Amino acid sequence: MTTKVSAVEARKNLGKFLNIVQLRNEEIIIERAGRPIAKLTPFKKMNNSGSEKGDFRRTRGLGKELWEKIDVEDYIKKERAKWD
Repeated sequence: MTTKVSAVEARKNLGKFLNIVQLRNEEIIIERAGRPIAKLTPFKKMNNSGSEKGDFRRTRGLGKELWEKIDVEDYIKKERAKWD
């Protein structure tokens, strides 16, 4: 089962949500302004073969072309305007 909570609620009740994830083996989706921004999931222990080992070397430069097309200063202004 997946539960959705606001970022404010997650901040206020982090311990409670960590218990839900650990004890009930559930996922928690954290949203800001109705958009999902993070997910708490149960931690899986790696097996001895290392098959679940995270290798982030292949992600280097991922999304670089996306930011080349965006005026970063304009993007930041728009995001900050949403907070007001």
